[in-house]
Amino acid sequence: MASIASQDVADTPRQIHPTLDELKASAYDSPNIEAALEALHQDGFVVLKSVVDVDHVKNLNSFMAKDAEHMIKIKPFNQGVNSNILQAPPLKQPELLYNDVFFNPFVIQLMNAYLGSKPIWNFLTGNNALPKTNGLRQPVHKDITFFHPQCPFFVIANVPLCSFNPSTGSTEFWLGSHAHTAGRQQKITTPESKLANARLVVGDPMCDVLPDVIEERRKIRPPIQPSCEPGDIMLRDLRTWHAGMPNESENYRIMLALGYQAQWYPNHTLRVKLPLSQGNFFMKHGGQPVEVRADLLPDDVDFVKLNDDFTFRRSEGSKL
Repeated sequence: MASIASQDVADTPRQIHPTLDELKASAYDSPNIEAALEALHQDGFVVLKSVVDVDHVKNLNSFMAKDAEHMIKIKPFNQGVNSNILQAPPLKQPELLYNDVFFNPFVIQLMNAYLGSKPIWNFLTGNNALPKTNGLRQPVHKDITFFHPQCPFFVIANVPLCSFNPSTGSTEFWLGSHAHTAGRQQKITTPESKLANARLVVGDPMCDVLPDVIEERRKIRPPIQPSCEPGDIMLRDLRTWHAGMPNESENYRIMLALGYQAQWYPNHTLRVKLPLSQGNFFMKHGGQPVEVRADLLPDDVDFVKLNDDFTFRRSEGSKL
């Protein structure tokens, strides 16, 4: 079988387009479920087209773009490159809490199929590629700093809040890299290693993939930068290699990130931090088959800071 790189057709992420009947039912039928699962298993990535109300996306983008002016003064840069910060969505404004963003039925339907029954939502943040960062990019990495399972155990759903393309800094993804990747292919943490937004353990992997491993993968299937529009959602297996890219535009490129964990995976401590005042919205989980694993806290705590403190590592005492 010819490698993807040698084929005449361009390598692009697979897209799932809902039918009118599926949109009315808020659920995919078998053909689209099959297509999405093939993409996740084979590519570690899939784009769900037009599954979020565009007005909801625009409202969130407007709020978060204003908030970014303050955030860039206080937040550490993501992956140590001065082009990107983590930026969580607003949680205390009920007018900005949308079921199709936080509990999207198409996403949760696929997570039940890919990760197993009643996946756990326990992670929430966002990602802002800062404007006019020409030439600045992150190293190729995984968001994993431990020896991870080599099967699906965690998925990130990214909700872009604006046009997402190479000129606005769409993330570089290495399709199919998740399938056989292992911790030994990453740089190993030493006592001198440092990385913002990550807890490092000496002897365990860092996020960055080794350069020679990257170049070997490039020969088989080079990376891509997908194009998406407001209303789309990207699903990424946590093991998939990726890298933040330069944003050549003059606007913030913001996307949300919601994380879903398989029930069998023994991380018992990761919990999304949510405001008590909005507990009814979040704990109802939009009526979807998902477990909300969260701490409901007083509204005056710093939710941005608390949700930036996370680890996907197995809980202490769990066996490898």
